[in-house]
Amino acid sequence: MVMARFLRALSLTVALGAALATLVAVSPAAADANGGAAPTASDATSGGATPGGPTGGPTQGTASSETTGGAKPGAKPPRRALPAKPRRVVKAKGKTRRPRGATGARRQVRRAPATAKAKRRPTAPTATPADPVAPGTVAGRFPVVGPYTFGGEGSRFGAGRPGHVHQGQDVAAASGTPVVAPVAGTVTWKANQPGGAGIYLVVRGAADGRDYVFMHLKRGSVVVAVGQTVAAGEALAQVGATGVASGPHLHFEIWVGGWQASGGEPIDPLPQLQRWAGGSR
Repeated sequence: MVMARFLRALSLTVALGAALATLVAVSPAAADANGGAAPTASDATSGGATPGGPTGGPTQGTASSETTGGAKPGAKPPRRALPAKPRRVVKAKGKTRRPRGATGARRQVRRAPATAKAKRRPTAPTATPADPVAPGTVAGRFPVVGPYTFGGEGSRFGAGRPGHVHQGQDVAAASGTPVVAPVAGTVTWKANQPGGAGIYLVVRGAADGRDYVFMHLKRGSVVVAVGQTVAAGEALAQVGATGVASGPHLHFEIWVGGWQASGGEPIDPLPQLQRWAGGSR
């Protein structure tokens, strides 16, 4: 009795060992050909193909498995690449928007930092330049009180004269027009030269020491005497045509260093007359 039970257990053990040996003997290629699963003992008992046995289907590792689309023994099937998604261009209100990248992130456009506008500084008002003052001139009054002209080139300083050079500036005006002292000073000469200057006066300036000469004065119009001090604008005489003159006018001279004195010399009086005519005081 005991021996019979032992023999039954032994036979069961042998059967189980054979089944396990069958499972171990199945190769990895057979597992891939059957969809990646190795045959089990149940497959063998249920009519499935046993390892190494004939089956109704194609044999493992034959050419028929390759032609029917199966995987080659021992090789993994390649993965199929997914097709890239086409980028879309979206138009909005007449403008074309750029498509997003593969990751869906928007393309960032860096803008240059805006530069701060420089503040404009208020400009100072431009000062109106004063009338230019001729060098070597002084403030004073114009010597002829009334309408006048400076004449032409023959009336200028340095113009040629018979036997001499013109040493002053002629100021043409009507006979009897008042003649005044241009600066404060003292009367130093009063005389008459019928063959040249006619009746004339010399006034030395108190501030600058220059001599101012007035010639061709109207006879009987002189109202000052030698040694008399006069103020700027004070009456001296009237415009005339005494001496050698083609018409009524004032012959006006300015001397530096003394009139007809040794070392003295005349200068062009026109710049000084023009300053006085401009109203400079």
